[in-house]
Amino acid sequence: NEPVYVLDGIRITSQNRSSGVCDVGCAPPSRINDLNPEDFESIDVVKGPAASALYGTDAANGVVLITTRHGSPGKAQWRVYSEQGSIVDNNDYPAAFRGWRSSATDTSASKNSRPTNGTQCILTQVASGACVQDSVSRFNLFQDPQTTPLGTGHRQQYGVQVSGGSDAVRYYVSGEWEDEVGQTKMPLFADSIVRAIRQISEVPGDQRQPNALRRVSIRANVAANPNARIDLEGSTTFITSKLRIPPTDNNTTGLLSNALGGPGNKDNGRYGYRAFTPDEMFSRALGQDVNRFIGSGTGRWRPTSWLAFRAVGGVDYASRLDTDLCMRTDCVNFATIKDGFKQDDRTTYFQYTLDVNATASFSLSPKLTSRTTLGGQYFKTKNDLSVALGENLAGGASTVTGAAIPTVRESTTVSATVGAFVEQQFGYKDRLFVNGGLRADDNSAFGKDFKTVYYPKLSVSYVISEEPFFPKWRWLNSLRLRGAIGASGVQPGTTDATRFFLPQTASVNGADIPSLVYSAVGNSALKPERAREYEIGGEATLFNSRTYLDFTYYNKRTSNALIARELPPSAGGPINRFENLGAVVNRGIEALANLRIVDKPNFGFDLTVNAAYNTNFIADMGGLPPIIGTTTRQTAGYPINGWWQRPYTFADTNHNGIITADEIKVQDSAQFVGYANPRWEAVYVPGFDLFNKRLRIQGLFDHKSGYYQLNGTERIRCESRLNCEGLVDPKAPLWEQARVVALRETPSRTQWGFIEKATFVRLREASATYEVPAAWARSFRATRASFTIAVRNLLKATGFSGIDPEANYFEGATGIVSNFQTAPPPTYWTFRLNVGF
Repeated sequence: NEPVYVLDGIRITSQNRSSGVCDVGCAPPSRINDLNPEDFESIDVVKGPAASALYGTDAANGVVLITTRHGSPGKAQWRVYSEQGSIVDNNDYPAAFRGWRSSATDTSASKNSRPTNGTQCILTQVASGACVQDSVSRFNLFQDPQTTPLGTGHRQQYGVQVSGGSDAVRYYVSGEWEDEVGQTKMPLFADSIVRAIRQISEVPGDQRQPNALRRVSIRANVAANPNARIDLEGSTTFITSKLRIPPTDNNTTGLLSNALGGPGNKDNGRYGYRAFTPDEMFSRALGQDVNRFIGSGTGRWRPTSWLAFRAVGGVDYASRLDTDLCMRTDCVNFATIKDGFKQDDRTTYFQYTLDVNATASFSLSPKLTSRTTLGGQYFKTKNDLSVALGENLAGGASTVTGAAIPTVRESTTVSATVGAFVEQQFGYKDRLFVNGGLRADDNSAFGKDFKTVYYPKLSVSYVISEEPFFPKWRWLNSLRLRGAIGASGVQPGTTDATRFFLPQTASVNGADIPSLVYSAVGNSALKPERAREYEIGGEATLFNSRTYLDFTYYNKRTSNALIARELPPSAGGPINRFENLGAVVNRGIEALANLRIVDKPNFGFDLTVNAAYNTNFIADMGGLPPIIGTTTRQTAGYPINGWWQRPYTFADTNHNGIITADEIKVQDSAQFVGYANPRWEAVYVPGFDLFNKRLRIQGLFDHKSGYYQLNGTERIRCESRLNCEGLVDPKAPLWEQARVVALRETPSRTQWGFIEKATFVRLREASATYEVPAAWARSFRATRASFTIAVRNLLKATGFSGIDPEANYFEGATGIVSNFQTAPPPTYWTFRLNVGF
């Protein structure tokens, strides 16, 4: 589901799941975050196949076009800015519960709860008479000053920009330094343990605060006009960053797995943590170092008034080092981790772009214009990966060469696309525009028996309000109607169509010899997914241009879906291969309203509302049976990754306040629960202008609904950690008790009760910006100055019983949702100063 990103005319990588050491236990960073948004001049989003057909085989999910600043003619304009901020975690984390029991006649550990054992009395045992609860304890280590792993983080940012030039040459140069230390910290007790064991006076900073980012970005852009017929532009940026990531999320040795899975008391020998404590966890150093260069050049030549040529070329190069280090005896005592290990992943990534086109523009008559564009594009990506892993480190060693068990591997993947397109536009009286185009692509990932794919497009735009026959309402300034139809695609993975073998060491007669393993069947007929879409809509400006409305309806059908089909065992190796099977339908509406409600010198109020509705379903499974997962299914007629579980009903028939298995009725088959992704989304942005528009107060409210989220964190706390409220506390609501019993004590082991509505409204951002009077700015030799106070993720309202309905272990681009021991978003408070010279 990832869109194509284009920066100053060339493609760049986003690669959400980009970390080689982040597959388990941390949220993968996105390479889009490398870019400095302060350098952006504009961001345009080309949505869906109807609009993105001419962008090629992998543009079915849209295209994000980013243009950076190039400066304006005139004397040098300087801008400096500084930002300081704090980071806190205001989320409500669940407490751990424990039901205590004791026996007057049997002093064994199996009959008596002690702080250091796991013996307890749960509600269903109370109901059956198997034990008597003495008490229920509750401990939330996030609220205890000695045990909490949460503190106050800090971020700081400094930047400088300068732009200017002449009519012939313009320039823009910027630099930014950013440093952020997150709110995760080593608790006080763990800090004391580390200092005592290692006999040091202070814990190293990267273990005391294991989540941090430091980034430097530099940009230099230049634009030149040697003569009236030639334009030249060059854009370069260099980014270097160092990232530290704590082990958390879906990781048995990670932070939230242990902080949320504790026994419900502080005196278990681990200060309330489950199996491992932060002094061990944070001694594991997960890091990522990135050096990235993006450079592009654009040339335009207009030999005549009606003919123009354009050429763009460039490269996106990234060098990434992912490291994972546990010094011997420092980390958790799990498997062989305590023996120490070092993993060193070195990746180089190249993405090349060459884009050329020619455009001929004519006036066929005083009322009719024509514009014809012919073009070609070439894209190539190359990814080289070298992995070195060393296990069983020598004491004091921190390199792979210091390990007793070394392992190495390497891989190279290359993908190339060549495409050509033609586009024709006719304009009538500058109000009716008809645009048609066709693109042809060939890609190295296609099967050898499939050569070329074609993507057509057709669009119409009509400013009907300018027609003489259209009513001249005073309240309507303009009305434009539009419609489009087109196709685009999603290319297969680099090696999905290829039959190949992997080298492996085999033992023959006690000797190791090289061998090959049949790894992939391949598919010579494999082709890209094909997405066909049509959309209709319009825009209107009303009430003296104080109101702007935009509406779009879209209908998209993706055929030749790339599905990993299971193979019979007789295939002799691989268990599946990618084939073009099935189809998916995606429909929805999008609406935008910009309202300038009050516009007075000393007071203004405006409101922007952006809303969207989406529905999708699998129209055809290509002859495959339903693909059934633990909690999700792919079934014809239902949405992708829809939630499915066996529902149940319950009633406290004996009125004892405890739900037992015989009071629950589970249905005999799974039913569809709901969508895994939001169907309704809305953003509300109210803004106030005060004091002759010197003070701007603005908020951003985010609303999502129509979907469900599996509360996987609470599910595992109830199922195996045995510390959730519904398992042990007689004061727990009956619905909480019922979902625990249905999960643990019925044959179905249904998770129906843990799949919850995830509707929420969040105050995503709020800010106040004050523009300093010019006289004040001149007092320190500036031409302008402003300061901003802002907060992000301040409030949320939701009925979801988990920590946060947006917490997701997987990156959003996959369409998969997993709210499982995942860190929720923190709250940022920032103060920013902007000064211009």
